[in-house]
Amino acid sequence: MENETKTYEIGYLLSPLVPDEKLDGEISALRGLIESQKCLIMGEERARIRKLAYTVQKKGSGRFDTAYFGWIKFVADPAAIAEIKGGFDKEANILRFLILDITKNESVKKTAKKPSKPVGFRKKTVPGAEVAIKTEIKPEEIDKKIEELLGA
Repeated sequence: MENETKTYEIGYLLSPLVPDEKLDGEISALRGLIESQKCLIMGEERARIRKLAYTVQKKGSGRFDTAYFGWIKFVADPAAIAEIKGGFDKEANILRFLILDITKNESVKKTAKKPSKPVGFRKKTVPGAEVAIKTEIKPEEIDKKIEELLGA
């Protein structure tokens, strides 16, 4: 049975020790790993330095509070993912990476309907219900009514 292609996204953290002038070369190497598996790259965000929510440690590299974060979105045969994962594991400057299958999310976006316009509230009329009308009452009328009730 032939496998269908799926849409994936890989997010990665590169070591902040990579000099700015070599960053494009590192990103090209990561793209090359994906393209070597006959995958079609659909989009990406160039890695930018970010402060991390927690310290990341990699054996032999040290501990980092910042890293270059980027992502690549691509279409691939599911069998190619193991090879891509293996290639990213071998990259010395990769601190962490995560591969997500976003095929299901893509199909939901394509089939989702636009939200309808909000409907205004409608007043329900209940048979037999009386509608109270606001009227202003003068203080003298209140005093007069109290005296009547007290029988004074």
